Amino acid sequence: MIIDMHMHIWAQEYIPSKMRYSWARLAANRKFPFRNPDDIYPKVSVNYSDPQGTYTMAEMEQAGIDVSVSMLVDYSVLCGEEAEVPLVKVMESYSQLQETYQNRFFAFATVDPRRENAVEILEYGIKELGLKGLKLYPGAGFYPADEVCLPLYEKCLEWNIPVTYHTSTVQAPLIQRFTHPIHISDVQSLYPDLQIILAHAGKGHWWKDAVSIAAAHPNTYLELSMWSDIAFKNMEDFHRKLAFMRDSVGAHKILFASDNCAGAATEDSKSWLPRWVQVFKNLPEAAKQFDIHFTQEEVDLILGENGRRLLKI
Repeated sequence: MIIDMHMHIWAQEYIPSKMRYSWARLAANRKFPFRNPDDIYPKVSVNYSDPQGTYTMAEMEQAGIDVSVSMLVDYSVLCGEEAEVPLVKVMESYSQLQETYQNRFFAFATVDPRRENAVEILEYGIKELGLKGLKLYPGAGFYPADEVCLPLYEKCLEWNIPVTYHTSTVQAPLIQRFTHPIHISDVQSLYPDLQIILAHAGKGHWWKDAVSIAAAHPNTYLELSMWSDIAFKNMEDFHRKLAFMRDSVGAHKILFASDNCAGAATEDSKSWLPRWVQVFKNLPEAAKQFDIHFTQEEVDLILGENGRRLLKI
């Protein structure tokens, strides 16, 4: 079984306008001569829109992925505004997709813990909508062990569901200092039985920090979304880093994931997802050229068995 433990189903109206405009500003200033963000803003996320899951299912079929798990981000407190489709309505749409694509699609609930009714929103997402875990995005402006987060962890322990955190760099207006994986150590200390997933496994400069945090706690997992960038640029570098992770935390605590956002921009031959899956399928043979060794059992754990255990499917 192959489980993508971190992908997205987006629509433009799921994202607050201030966040979309900030993305347009970044895009406009990425190269010189600079462009006008107002010209880019109407196009932001349009080609990565898939609210019905049609593109997602087609890409899963193409890549040979059995199950995908969608994550959501609550940008509303940071932006000071709700998206056109409010957070709870988006989670309801994910619940409907779970029904439509039974046993193939799941989603995590999300909520900014600073919302006054954060616990109620989480409870609705898990108990009423049947979502499979909690996604927290500290880069929106809070530390993982802030007091406002603690009631959410109590519920996750009560319901025996995992918590996924973004643990890589972020772009403005998101705030870098909150997303370093070192801050998860405080949560581990407070809640030793909490199931924790480090989304992106500190991809970039923080990856060894993420490994050290996962190695220090039996219920913390490294999740490899966005690591396709490293693999596609330098396969030896990726194999060596993955072997370091395996040797440090065990293959039983590493999760395959993509961060894929399906839509017209990734349709058919434009999809990189099949190539990413193949990197793992090829691990036992491909890594040998670098004198690195992976077993088929380790590959099976990473590609799906670990995710199945966490999701209880």
